[in-house]
Amino acid sequence: MPVSQNIIAVIFDFDDTLTDDATTKLLESKQIDTNKFWREETTALTKDGWDPALAYLRLLIDYTGEGKPLGKLSNADLRAFGATLDFYPGIPEVFDDLTKQVQEHDASRPSIEFFIISGGLEEVMRGTKIAKFFKGIYGSRFAEKDGSIAHVMNSVTFTEKTKYIFAINKGVDHMIRREPFIVNQKVDHADRRIPIENMIYIGDGLTDVPCFSVMAQFKGQAFGVFNPEREGSPKKAWEQLIAPRRVATMNSPRYGSKDDLGAILRAAVRQICLRLDTRARAPLQ
Repeated sequence: MPVSQNIIAVIFDFDDTLTDDATTKLLESKQIDTNKFWREETTALTKDGWDPALAYLRLLIDYTGEGKPLGKLSNADLRAFGATLDFYPGIPEVFDDLTKQVQEHDASRPSIEFFIISGGLEEVMRGTKIAKFFKGIYGSRFAEKDGSIAHVMNSVTFTEKTKYIFAINKGVDHMIRREPFIVNQKVDHADRRIPIENMIYIGDGLTDVPCFSVMAQFKGQAFGVFNPEREGSPKKAWEQLIAPRRVATMNSPRYGSKDDLGAILRAAVRQICLRLDTRARAPLQ
């Protein structure tokens, strides 16, 4: 039997979309030279052929251990660090506002769910004060040995992000970690839990381009964020995302109801609700 398809999904990147780069903040909390870590060591690995996500995850493991810069770092430590993070203006209020907004539409009785898909550290995200708002959080993970992170368990590359979008679309996101091939199983459009046209994706850069492309191809919506105060950020936003029409808008990451991005996000959710209402009221053929 076809599913109702009246669920709206708002999907966020994490670093530089909801908060400043959390891995950089973790390194800074240990007095580690972040320029050296990112611009020298991570760049050197990528130029040697490493995937960027695996490169920085490998370095974090190299930095972990007795007498090393990160010390004996566990997943519990990562969650504890996540609890210290602050978030951009309008968060977490935007989650409650959008939830209340969809509840006003009686015709289609829509609901809304929030997700994070990020190449950042999942345990950090799961430790944050906003984690409770998300139905799913998907990021890079470590396995431990002797109480410290020791192996890469999952890495979320920029193309890997789209896998999670299709898992959410098909309603198998809660199974994908233990049954990774389930996302490739054929599911008819009418049986997909959340159509991509009911999705909104918000991200900040080139790592989000594959997700932006999926939104464009399947009539979802994509919004970009950038920090206008950061050197070079407006130029990159224009050249990489706005001019090629990869996103509908590009705004600073402020999610209040009177902020540009916050107002646009609320309007986008309202538009989806109105479309669902129209469908619900249409006479059966």
